[in-house]
Amino acid sequence: MTGRELLEADALRSFAVFAEHRNFTTAAAALHISQPALHVKIRKLATALDVELYEREGRRLSLTAAGERLAAYALDCRRRADEFLRELHHESTPTLTIAAGRGALRWVIGEAIRQVGRQGRRVNVITADRDAALAALRAGRADLAVIAHDPPTRQVEAVQIAAYQQVLVVDERHPLAERRAVRLRDLDGLDLVVPPADRPHRRALTRALLDAGVRWQVAAEVDGWDLLVHLAGLGVGATVVNGCVELPDGLRAVPIHGLPQIRYWATWRLPRAELVGDFLGQFPPVAERAPR
Repeated sequence: MTGRELLEADALRSFAVFAEHRNFTTAAAALHISQPALHVKIRKLATALDVELYEREGRRLSLTAAGERLAAYALDCRRRADEFLRELHHESTPTLTIAAGRGALRWVIGEAIRQVGRQGRRVNVITADRDAALAALRAGRADLAVIAHDPPTRQVEAVQIAAYQQVLVVDERHPLAERRAVRLRDLDGLDLVVPPADRPHRRALTRALLDAGVRWQVAAEVDGWDLLVHLAGLGVGATVVNGCVELPDGLRAVPIHGLPQIRYWATWRLPRAELVGDFLGQFPPVAERAPR
């Protein structure tokens, strides 16, 4: 029996593995026990807590709300056990796991990750959209999630870490390229490269253009700030992105009046507060940042 196993309740450790796999066969194999034995452990745990921990959806298993909370607690316990053992043996500082989208990782929190790394902290990254990042946070797979637009629910801790003005990206030869700023009505008639219809940025942009009476056409649909800018650079159409996005040669970013700032939030669960402190310390008080 390892030191880690001595620090964890057996049923809780087993449930943490089951929650990770959502499959009894796979989880039992990872735990090196039989599938019936794992069933018994989790059933006893559910009975002791007087809650249902999972439910079946056809052939799939999903955790209940209570199961999600227990899984996060179990992972917190495993993390604290790992940290204690590292400290006991004078090993390196714990790894920080961050869930965020590609654009946030590249242009919003990249420098913070660099600085935390220089302090000796290892960083793991989960590339995920808003919903997936928050799910990873709630399940305990991520220590910190970085999300855009609206703040998260009050079930987690959160702080705003950045705010960027939205900009119109056009070819440097475009008539709007030399403008110091544009208004929404100036986008009338443009072909725009936009995210897919279900993405938050696309929904918000569509509403704003509709409210302003702007006519526009979809030139292409791609997911991610980098691909939006890439297609704009290929001449497919103009695009609207965050002012933090770096542009290749030949493109111009023109601030848009009439669109809200895009705000970024760092969010974490209270048991991980100490772990994320160094990362949060890399961000100054929020102020609008000029386009690059």
